Amino acid sequence: MALLHRVMHTITIPSMYQHQRWQHAWMLPPLTIWIFSITLRYGYYGDSCILLGPASSRLMKTSSVFVKQLQVSNKDNNQVILHAFNEKPELSSQTNWTVSNLCLVEAYKSKGISLWLNQGSTIRMGWEAHTTSSLDQLHGMVIKGEKKFKLPQAKQTSFPNAMALHKIVNGKEAEYKVEEDNMYHMGVLNMNARNIILNMKVNVSAKVYDTTKGKKMCSTANGSCRLSFVFPNTQYVIFTAPGKGDGGSYVEISFLARVLTYILLLGALMIVVYLILKFLGVYDGGDRNSRVTVDATYRTSDVVARQTETEPLMQVETNRWTYGTNAKDDEEEDSGASSSSSEELYDEKLCCICYDEQRNSFFVPCGHCATCYDCAERIVDGESKVCPICRRLIHKVRRLYHN
Repeated sequence: MALLHRVMHTITIPSMYQHQRWQHAWMLPPLTIWIFSITLRYGYYGDSCILLGPASSRLMKTSSVFVKQLQVSNKDNNQVILHAFNEKPELSSQTNWTVSNLCLVEAYKSKGISLWLNQGSTIRMGWEAHTTSSLDQLHGMVIKGEKKFKLPQAKQTSFPNAMALHKIVNGKEAEYKVEEDNMYHMGVLNMNARNIILNMKVNVSAKVYDTTKGKKMCSTANGSCRLSFVFPNTQYVIFTAPGKGDGGSYVEISFLARVLTYILLLGALMIVVYLILKFLGVYDGGDRNSRVTVDATYRTSDVVARQTETEPLMQVETNRWTYGTNAKDDEEEDSGASSSSSEELYDEKLCCICYDEQRNSFFVPCGHCATCYDCAERIVDGESKVCPICRRLIHKVRRLYHN
């Protein structure tokens, strides 16, 4: 009669693929730290050039947590004044200025100036061509930033996002209302088949920030200037240009990073990545083999199947054959050996703790079958909770049922 043994045991499988996968996962922390540092240092707080206009102001928000000092230099040799605030200033003042420029506009090309304007500013642009031909092929234009293009249309006087075009005595005029802080390029587009010389006049009513409550101030009159920030407040810096010039001017700014903040931030990021990898199982105490619990069903007939455990549940008896005159001696030896193996087999079936009951339980996850179920429960309920064979921590105990 075949015997059915359902045994749950633990087998050790070398996980070379999993180990190689976690070796590649170790590339994640330095790669993440490198991307974060480069983005923050050379992206948001990287060195750059900003555009200003005559008698205009521009707001910049910085965090003193990452920035220790701000350095400004004017490449056009114009004076730029910096005002630092702990709170955002109000956009409450207004200034008017005019730029006049005599220029040559080539056929099917444009000519103009670039300025930085705040919300609420108004642009009025007029031009007078030095020619007797019609000016119908001349169009005023405004380019917002680098993508949006505004072309004025005739009889369009109430659209908020377009310029109103009006006829005047000596030429044409266009008007535009600024609705967002941004860089604006204003000019004339020549759609004629020949070049035209014209006098372009731009009148700007610009909204500027109130700088009377500034905490710190510096100027580029004598070269570059620097502003130091107090940790850890948010700082608002106003760049103010003088009320002269025929167009916009570019200002070079550079940030001095607060190194200690970057070190602490990167250290915290490394700890977080370490904890994530530890939770996912990268650190397994030096054991590179993963132990997988397998529910194996063995069907045996007269002979117990060979086990993969270091301590098998049953010993397989080997059959010996006798021949010739030594049969009697062999029988005597077999009798003694059989008695000895029976005693050993009997001892191996007993619990290694109490030696009273049979071994009818095994530990999870190590899989050793060394005690009876009652002794195994006492081990798990105790303080040590380790397997008496391999000294590995026990999670739970399972009972074995023998038929």
